[in-house]
Amino acid sequence: MRYFNFRIVKKYKLKVFVMAVSILVLVYSMPTLFKNSEDIISTSMEYINLDVKLKNVKILGIENTKASQVVNIVSELRGISLTRIDLKKINAEIDNIDWVSKSELRKIYPSTLEVKVYEHSPIAIWYNDGNKFLVDRDSKIITELNPDKFKNLKVVAGPNALEDIPVIISMIKNYPEFEKKIKSLLRVGDRRWTIRLHNGITIHLPEKNVANAIEEIEDLDREYSLLSRYIEIIDMRLPDRIDILPTGVMINSSKI
Repeated sequence: MRYFNFRIVKKYKLKVFVMAVSILVLVYSMPTLFKNSEDIISTSMEYINLDVKLKNVKILGIENTKASQVVNIVSELRGISLTRIDLKKINAEIDNIDWVSKSELRKIYPSTLEVKVYEHSPIAIWYNDGNKFLVDRDSKIITELNPDKFKNLKVVAGPNALEDIPVIISMIKNYPEFEKKIKSLLRVGDRRWTIRLHNGITIHLPEKNVANAIEEIEDLDREYSLLSRYIEIIDMRLPDRIDILPTGVMINSSKI
């Protein structure tokens, strides 16, 4: 009798254990199931090849791209079975739009196509060897857009400037009042920057502690209106002094 009771208890414990494990597996797999539910539905719908017509198009991420350019591409798909739409083909057509860096398409059953657009984000114009190029925050050249249409961007010159453009552009944005005065920047060798202001002043920045040098310029401008004076050059290349050359005055330097 004791032996029989033991088997009953053992079987009961085994069932409880199996149920507990099953519940745990279900609980931990639910987020994944919910996350991939649309893909599962999509795959299932295409597997059984239901003739589900496209009725809605959802376009996301457009700021500079003309919506009509995307609409013209996807409007031809309206009424076509969602299972028969060639996403790669549509992707390629949308990616050919000037402002579009890349696009992602997703079928949302029963009748919606989602188009997510990632646009180019130019941060500066790189002037090199007589040519102008738009540059993004990853130092990549944007060939699809015309630099002449971006008058608001800073011009950065120098054959070695490309990789350093995002760093200097990001830095000067921390000083908005100073940034407004900047017309262009020149990368000298692979060492330092020279800044040209709209009023014609040239500022030779040091190789190191560039942010500190800009802050010092701003302090001097607030106290002495330095950047509003008749100055041709402000030379900050030496760590222990600032040399100033007034406009039209042929002198070596003036120390502040």
